[in-house]
Amino acid sequence: MLPVAKLARQEIIDGLTKEPAKKVVTKAQPLKAKSAAVLKFRGKTANEAAEKMEKHFLANKWSDGLPLVPPTPEAVNAMLKGTDLPRDYVVGVVDPKHGVATVEKIAINAVMAGARPAYMPVIIAAVQALTDPRFDLYGVQVTTGQNAPLVIVSGPIIDELNINYSFSTIGPGWRANSTIGRATRLVLINIGQAWPGINDMKDLGNPAKFGIVMAENERKTPQGWATLREREGFSRQASTVSVYASQSYRQIHDSQKYLASSKKPERIVDPMIARLMSNALNSTAEQWGEEIVIAFSPVMADNLKKFGYDVEKIQKELYEKGRIPRGLFGPRPLGTYAFTSGIPKWIDDLPDDALVPVVPKPEDIKIIVAGGPGSGVSFMIDSWGFGNSHFVTKEIKVPKNWNSLLKDLGGWETPIDVK
Repeated sequence: MLPVAKLARQEIIDGLTKEPAKKVVTKAQPLKAKSAAVLKFRGKTANEAAEKMEKHFLANKWSDGLPLVPPTPEAVNAMLKGTDLPRDYVVGVVDPKHGVATVEKIAINAVMAGARPAYMPVIIAAVQALTDPRFDLYGVQVTTGQNAPLVIVSGPIIDELNINYSFSTIGPGWRANSTIGRATRLVLINIGQAWPGINDMKDLGNPAKFGIVMAENERKTPQGWATLREREGFSRQASTVSVYASQSYRQIHDSQKYLASSKKPERIVDPMIARLMSNALNSTAEQWGEEIVIAFSPVMADNLKKFGYDVEKIQKELYEKGRIPRGLFGPRPLGTYAFTSGIPKWIDDLPDDALVPVVPKPEDIKIIVAGGPGSGVSFMIDSWGFGNSHFVTKEIKVPKNWNSLLKDLGGWETPIDVK
């Protein structure tokens, strides 16, 4: 390399000192993507042809490893009935390889995931949220951190699509939950071209990476508590999708039943503090700019309501009590941590024994009521992202033929009635 450098040295010097700078203006071009290619697989039977497709898709890293529904032109066209958007409409750019997520390509992945056309509005909104710059999809996809996007649905569409919001809302059994979550993962794999060991560098991964969907249990949300979508700035009549770079699901109990009668009722929040501080100690200054999600089960939410808590009071109390010493928060000076996470100078200047809040403001503790009315077991869910990956919410837009799409769902409901 040294001989090459010597030959280029004078040219570089001249370029920096003699040649006048030239202003070059490049007009931004709209994003375009090629139409999907049609591949053909033949066999003596339909099953043999499908197996050839599966092997080909696996060899090209177009799969999550589970059996795929063949995305035939007929199946894709049927899926496209789930939106009024044209098939070449660009929903977003999917990192890390900057794949252009057109409606058609999202539909292809939705077919492969086993989704129904009526699920398309939710899947499209989820892709919009995942590709929003505030979510930092590039970091989420390529990091060694063990995160996985969590999709949270809020609003009337939950009942319309038979999305499970009650017992085991993030578990198996519901076509909508399972296939919507899987469709988003296939979009991240196939359009974003993220693959383990190539650009997805998570040491162990996360089982939630197969695709995970949680729904708000509005029926069991205490009276007077605003819904998640309302607290995110949308109307109660709207339906929304939120995405969150979830890392760990830390169980919290409804501790009130374990407290002696001599304890004060306000102690009901205190057991959550240790979990909140544990989240902070896990990330310290590296992730200070992000949000934390708490999914309360209906029983825990009811007990909180009984003792005078609403969402704002819970957020404020956790914000005030869930603090860690500056000495444990991060190095001194914070340097690049402060730059990437937006940490204000006053935190950097605190003495080691002063306490630092876990999040910048109380409303950064996102609260949702979800799941069934069991024993009161809930989740505190921490995030990944060095202050750059944020909780993002998008409104779900349904097409004009919505009633027809819902009619098509007849027979696809999970035959379990949970309240």
